[in-house]
Amino acid sequence: MPYFESGGIRLHYIESGSGEPLIFLHGFTMDHRQWTEQIDHLSAKYRTIAPDARGHGKSEAPETNYAREDRAGDLLNLMSHLGIEKAHVIGASMGGADAFRFAIDHPERLLSLTLVGTVIAGWKPKRRFIDKELLAEGLPLEQVKERFIDAVLVKYRERDPAMHDRLKEIMSDFSGKPWSDPKKGKYPIREELPLAGSVNIPICLIVGKQDIMFRPLSEELAGLLPNGRLEMISNAGHLVNMDAPQRFNERLETFLEGLVKK
Repeated sequence: MPYFESGGIRLHYIESGSGEPLIFLHGFTMDHRQWTEQIDHLSAKYRTIAPDARGHGKSEAPETNYAREDRAGDLLNLMSHLGIEKAHVIGASMGGADAFRFAIDHPERLLSLTLVGTVIAGWKPKRRFIDKELLAEGLPLEQVKERFIDAVLVKYRERDPAMHDRLKEIMSDFSGKPWSDPKKGKYPIREELPLAGSVNIPICLIVGKQDIMFRPLSEELAGLLPNGRLEMISNAGHLVNMDAPQRFNERLETFLEGLVKK
């Protein structure tokens, strides 16, 4: 299995295909397996790379240093490790926020950016994240993890049992270390929504229509980005690339192919 080192931490990634590089960044508690359908489809035309974020999947899980700038630094180190000067980066949720920070600090390293049900540093949804509620109860870490997974996946239990089991397997491999980070809540936060107007690379925002918590942010960002476009996919939620993989792949591929034609 391939690994690279970033800040003294050993991080896992997968790679397949050849061509222009696509780097996929997964969401919180997920890992590279979030992108299976996209990698299977796009590796015929592109060089696809999907790392496991620190504390996730097969990557090492340090006791601390889970700030967004740490993960953005991991992306920079991954590109250096693989000899990639510029890449298309696709980030979901947490991975979208990491990618957006990277776009602000290193726009010259990006061919394009795709933000999937993204969050942004400093932006707060109207509803509180469920893991914050569980942590506030002072529950043991394993119990927080178990209850978090159950709460996030409850909608899949009857509607799509196979997807429920697949997601539970992925999320069960999450270390939980970001929750126990002694610096959690103490990292400096850079308000990045006001900086959106300065990010002038091509950006595609893809969001599920049923992603009630995060859809408003994608809609707001679409109005702020000078070179952004919004793609909304019906009958899909926060995990839009897994809920509707074929339609997601079509929107993403259309966006990437449109860049080549310009």
